[in-house]
Amino acid sequence: MLVLEGLRVVELTTAWAGPMAGRILAWYGAESVHIESPTRTNTWRSNRDAPSPPTYPDLDPGARPWDRCFTFNSQNVNKRSLVVDLKTEDGFAAVYSLIGQADVLICNFRPGMLDRLGLGYDKLHAEFPRLIVMEMPAYGLTGPDASYAALGPTMEMAAGMSAMIAYPGGQPTVTGPSYMDPIGGFNGAAAILTALHHRDRTGQGQHIEMAQVEAAMQFIGAELIEGRDVVPEGNHLPDAAPHNAYPAEAEDAWIVIACFSDEDWALLAAQIGGAAEEARFATLAGRKTHEAELDRLIADWTTGQDRHALAERLQALGLAAAAVETAPDLAASAYLHERDHFTTLTHPHAGTHPHPNLPLHSETAQGSARSAAPGYGEGNAYILREVLGLPEEEVRRMLSSGAFADVPAPGV
Repeated sequence: MLVLEGLRVVELTTAWAGPMAGRILAWYGAESVHIESPTRTNTWRSNRDAPSPPTYPDLDPGARPWDRCFTFNSQNVNKRSLVVDLKTEDGFAAVYSLIGQADVLICNFRPGMLDRLGLGYDKLHAEFPRLIVMEMPAYGLTGPDASYAALGPTMEMAAGMSAMIAYPGGQPTVTGPSYMDPIGGFNGAAAILTALHHRDRTGQGQHIEMAQVEAAMQFIGAELIEGRDVVPEGNHLPDAAPHNAYPAEAEDAWIVIACFSDEDWALLAAQIGGAAEEARFATLAGRKTHEAELDRLIADWTTGQDRHALAERLQALGLAAAAVETAPDLAASAYLHERDHFTTLTHPHAGTHPHPNLPLHSETAQGSARSAAPGYGEGNAYILREVLGLPEEEVRRMLSSGAFADVPAPGV
């Protein structure tokens, strides 16, 4: 039995952060119902009428592109999909009843959305006092920036990280993916587990406010405490040299090497030989003074060498070194496969693919990927019939009322 089996989670979420929190709970056995709108699909399902080929298997949107999108399918394993129009009487009644049978409600829309939907916390808490409601706004529920949208790249900039990820004189740089979202997802899941523990002791649910920008700011805690403005140095650090990525066996192959002490550098210099062993590089101050020349010297040495073999050799000496991996590298990684990091799941519309597991391991509280992401509206009938316990005639009536859908409306 999984540790969260018997727990029910309702998600009014989109994109990554909210679904990530629900995914973690579902990984450990919770039944997570991802609620979607027939007129405004989850942005990670892609657009019905203007699909983006790179997000599909074999770059092919297929007949149901909203069910083939890797972005959605990667973050919604183990879940059910309920596609419902909350503006209809039947749709709202079904969702309200579902929330009444749930333990947790997750929402990562802008502040005020739950109130506008008629699902504000005060109303829900009055009727369902054991319910835990978590909202995940970018900047919190109060303050002058509360209404701002929670978009990964903008949150990353606002959290102070991007100002530190740049080259001297260059523009601030985002990390590429929306790095803030999984930070919010993991923090949110942890907050929910804490609230569940509190409920076990007191019988009371609660309202969780998980401000995603504040969660991301934990990554620059030292700079916040000191109140200093960090001058970006690209891959360089003030207390390490070398500290950079260097070319390896091919045009797009790289290895990262870092030395945080003169002793580490002496070990690396002995491997490189020649000019690397000159006295001007022996101290950190000297290496920082001649850093450009140091980088060229190391790059000349690493160019043409296999990055994995070289990293292994340097690691054996106790040095910090690693091959720069690509997504295909990781998918084929012997290390990850040996650790059973991937679970192969079959989706009726997207096919059979390996899915990355969560990086959480426990002897007595393991989770698992048990089912592929749900098809659009795949759980409509199940939820009405099995969860809400409606009679068959009422289920058929509601499914034909226009409040539910298994295909997005045109143009969304």
